[in-house]
Amino acid sequence: MKKKYIIAIVTVVILAGVGVGSYFLKQSMNKESVATMEIYTVPSTDKVFVNGKIEPEKVENIFLDATKGTVDKVEVENGDVVEKGDTLFTYKNDQVQSQVEQLELQLNSAKSQKEEINKQNAEAKKQLEDLKKAGLENQMPQGGQMPNLGQNAGGEISTGSVDEQIKLLEKQIKALKDKEYYKVTAPIGGKVILAESSTNPTQPYITVESGDYYISGSVNEKDQPKIKEGQEVQITILSTNKNINGKISSVGNTPIDNGASLAAQTGAQGGAGGNMSYYEVKITPDSQEDLTNGFHVQASVNLDKKPIEIPKEAILSVDNEEFVFKNVDGKLVKQVITYSPKEGSEDEVIVSSGLNEEDKIVSNPTPNMKEGMNVE
Repeated sequence: MKKKYIIAIVTVVILAGVGVGSYFLKQSMNKESVATMEIYTVPSTDKVFVNGKIEPEKVENIFLDATKGTVDKVEVENGDVVEKGDTLFTYKNDQVQSQVEQLELQLNSAKSQKEEINKQNAEAKKQLEDLKKAGLENQMPQGGQMPNLGQNAGGEISTGSVDEQIKLLEKQIKALKDKEYYKVTAPIGGKVILAESSTNPTQPYITVESGDYYISGSVNEKDQPKIKEGQEVQITILSTNKNINGKISSVGNTPIDNGASLAAQTGAQGGAGGNMSYYEVKITPDSQEDLTNGFHVQASVNLDKKPIEIPKEAILSVDNEEFVFKNVDGKLVKQVITYSPKEGSEDEVIVSSGLNEEDKIVSNPTPNMKEGMNVE
């Protein structure tokens, strides 16, 4: 019995020893996964920030014109895309319509008068032919005129004055009908925006926005001399955090009133006091994708053309793939790069793709480092 107790105690001691050993082994392995390494931060260059918003290149506002009548038919819906010259809506002028109806009555009367004259002339001609057939030409009045018919010297009643009246009335009716229905066409191609209310004459009834956008921004007086037309910029759309590239198309020389307000809305960086003047900056984006009218943006202009340089020893090569390890939220992340040698230096290289300013990379990586390892 005593022997059994001894065996049990020995077994417990052995199991406890195995457990303690496993614990310390696990701790040792965990420590190995926590790599103590040197971190290199890619330097940032001196920048100017341009704060602004996305706007269409062209905007055409169309207001209602009461002198042309009332809106009879709208040919477009909100959000439609139209071409230049497409019909947007049609006016109808009820006053013109009334005038047309009156003139048409006069025209019908003139045409009836002409028909009556032609009828009388035909009747007179028939009577003359009948007299000739009966051999009674000598009974005809001198000059071949029939009595009581009102003919002219040529034997017929003239329709000249009635014809002139008809032509004049038809011309007047045509001119008025051109005014009765008046078509309003799109002055530019783009997207249609219909007004919520058509009763306010001070608000556009229809707005047409071109489909190409630009950035309307501002800079303070300290930064205005540092930038110029043609400089490349990196644009961040603040609401979506998407990045696009572009170029400065113009830099204003006249202070603008809304510059400080715009800078405050977009969270201007670089600092500016309340007494600072602001100047307009226009930026043309390289791509029209992901652009929405009115979205606020911040564009950064690199004042230095200095390339991204990193230590050569930070680069690892595996299976013809060259990469570095980035420190992202305390974890190693593999980043493939392309680079070229730096002239006059054997210790540094110039990175052309794969890294950005302020990226943090491991400058002394080892082959046993893996993605996901903790960084200390």
